[in-house]
Amino acid sequence: MKKFLILAASSAVLLASPALANDHNDDGSGWYLRANAGYGTHTDIDFDDDIFVGDIESEGGSAGSVGIGYDFGHDSSFDNFRIELDVDSMFTDMGKIDQNVNSFAKLRTNTAMANLIYDFEGDRDYDDDGFNIIPYVGAGLGLVQGSMSAQAHDTVGTSGTLTGLIDNPACLGALNGACSLKDTDTVFGWQLLAGAGVELANNLFWDTNYSYMQANALEFDNAHFNPGAFNVRSGLRPFEHLTKVDVGAHTLVSGLRYRFGGDTPPPPPPPPPPVVETPAPVPTYTCWDNSTVVTDIANCPERPVVQPTTYTCSDGVTVVTDLNACPVERVIVETPSYTCWDNSVVSDVAFCPPQVQPVAQFNNCGASNVAIFNVPVSSTPKQMSRLGTMPEFGDSHGLTPNQFFEKLQGRYASSATDKAYLNYLFKSMGYTNGFADAQSYMFSEEVLPVGTRGLLGLGKEHHYNYSVLPSSDRDRQAFRIQSANGSVVHFMKTCGNYMYACN
Repeated sequence: MKKFLILAASSAVLLASPALANDHNDDGSGWYLRANAGYGTHTDIDFDDDIFVGDIESEGGSAGSVGIGYDFGHDSSFDNFRIELDVDSMFTDMGKIDQNVNSFAKLRTNTAMANLIYDFEGDRDYDDDGFNIIPYVGAGLGLVQGSMSAQAHDTVGTSGTLTGLIDNPACLGALNGACSLKDTDTVFGWQLLAGAGVELANNLFWDTNYSYMQANALEFDNAHFNPGAFNVRSGLRPFEHLTKVDVGAHTLVSGLRYRFGGDTPPPPPPPPPPVVETPAPVPTYTCWDNSTVVTDIANCPERPVVQPTTYTCSDGVTVVTDLNACPVERVIVETPSYTCWDNSVVSDVAFCPPQVQPVAQFNNCGASNVAIFNVPVSSTPKQMSRLGTMPEFGDSHGLTPNQFFEKLQGRYASSATDKAYLNYLFKSMGYTNGFADAQSYMFSEEVLPVGTRGLLGLGKEHHYNYSVLPSSDRDRQAFRIQSANGSVVHFMKTCGNYMYACN
């Protein structure tokens, strides 16, 4: 059977070889080869017949696996599926039979399975060279060959003056003495697979998988015989018996899987059209008389010498031969300038920005359908000991109102979160276009009194908390923002956090 398995794997590789080299598409489909090695153990086997009796337990051993398969890729009716011919082999020492001395068992299994495998790949790009981990599951059906060797025999002992054999409990039956089994059988079996492939490079995977195999009713011929002179029941003849066992196996193997072929290269670009050189046109020149045309201006006829008529311009200084060349007299008219209420300078007072009358410093505390003005007056405000632990726009001490406005403009342009927050804030203050309507004249400085309470912003997340400002004069310095609807807003200088002060 071992030769059969090797021949089956070799034949499959030879038959597939002509198609392997180029049968790989951009969608990841194509033939592949796999080779793995690892460790495994057979499940416990129970001898329960007229010859052997007892349990044997696998001590584990080496395992190997080779396979050839076809990957359907991710762009077909069988997305992410693979079919595979898998040949495995494992040998384990089963130890003593029911832990009885003078007994042993060994087992080798060889399998040839046809597997159906599903890769959990999603929409992975087969052409990238990244590090991809692709788990998979599968199941297979095929042939299982079991080769077992087992033996148990009586031990020599004395009982008083009588010398004889002590029966071995692992060798049972009408005739005790020695039991021997060395046989091979092949049956149908099945297996379940689970593993993962790690893409090391394009087409090359490190493949690791666990499998469970099961084969039932393997039949082994065994023999029982009488040892002769060492047994008081000598003279009995040996006889043969058929032992049936169920065999299972757990294996964990790892190795390489290589998918053949490569991506189809794009066709070469078409050759450029031939360059046809055209002779450069010969330049021509019109001479001073507007009638003679030549290819070299040196060939123009000589201009006759005529004394020009001169004129003195109205400035009494400039002399020209054409009055149109006289300099234009310029009349300088002074344009009046006006300084607006916000210190801007314009040429017409009508161009001054509209002056919005300041509103009361504090707002009314209470419920509002605008989140940043909705003060929970039914709760107790938190007394802040200091500011600056969770800054929103940072320390702004030393900045003028215009400089702080420019600072907000920078954050508005660089941060999508701050842009959305400032738009929401200025629209809540009555400006139709949000922060885009903000002007530097709307910003002024103010020191809020001790005990000021209201909604205080809590950092970059732009959350709010019902708070009482610290008693420190520095922490109560703020920039006051002029509103369009009477909802006054401040930004604290220490941390740049929003403050909605209210009574």
